[in-house]
Amino acid sequence: MTLDQLFANEASLPTVPRVVSDLIEMLRDDDVSFAAIAHRIELDQVLAAKVLQMVNSPFFGVQRKISSIQGAILMLGLSTIRSFVVSSGVSGTYRKVDGVDLPDFWAHSLRVASVSRYLAAKTRRVDPNLAFTAGSMHAIGHLIMAQAMPQRMAALNAAHPFDALGRAQLELAEFGYHYGDVSASLAQRWDFAPDLIGGLSSFVNPAKSERVNALGGVLHLAVWRVALERQGVDLSNVAGFWPSQSAMVAIGITEDIVQQMPPPRVLAADLEPMIA
Repeated sequence: MTLDQLFANEASLPTVPRVVSDLIEMLRDDDVSFAAIAHRIELDQVLAAKVLQMVNSPFFGVQRKISSIQGAILMLGLSTIRSFVVSSGVSGTYRKVDGVDLPDFWAHSLRVASVSRYLAAKTRRVDPNLAFTAGSMHAIGHLIMAQAMPQRMAALNAAHPFDALGRAQLELAEFGYHYGDVSASLAQRWDFAPDLIGGLSSFVNPAKSERVNALGGVLHLAVWRVALERQGVDLSNVAGFWPSQSAMVAIGITEDIVQQMPPPRVLAADLEPMIA
């Protein structure tokens, strides 16, 4: 099945959650008020509860309890709230996919998102909230592929788990595209920002183009780090196995920064119960 055929199969495609599409549309208006955005989020009671749970979690270290969505926006800013709404909305697009453990899948995605946010904060070249959003949906292409090609994907999963190093390269050899390509195509279909689409389309091989995509470089490093944790690899034993050096240089991330970073499971611990 080609990439075009994959997206021609409407039954396997998720639809963008209404609250996400509404929020994206509202934020195109430079004059939109915090109150209007808060009201739209509050219409989705489950999402509103998740936002308040998030803002009051240890992840943000807020000193006083925030009890309203508008208060959450004032405290964290529109960029952070938008990032969480999109991530939370995306995680609710699938309730069941044969052959995929969805809690494990979303936990993996959230760890990539949390590492991406951490690394982006270490460089001024990528918005940490954009990095979190991209990380949370970087692998949604895997779900689309599993839904459309259950038998072929099940065989590939049995031989090489989706979150292991080298998975994208195997998919590229098998199908002519990989889950990152599918994720980027979905983001484009959903009319997401060009920066997000660019990061999703380039993270598997960010050094492929003459100019490294900064978001793609951050995602590339985050996916690599989460895969190492999954495989139980100690960072002190990865000499010669670091990802693209040109990508790391381009985004201003050194090996020392990665070595000093908390483990992915720790970075994501406070958020996993809310999204995954």
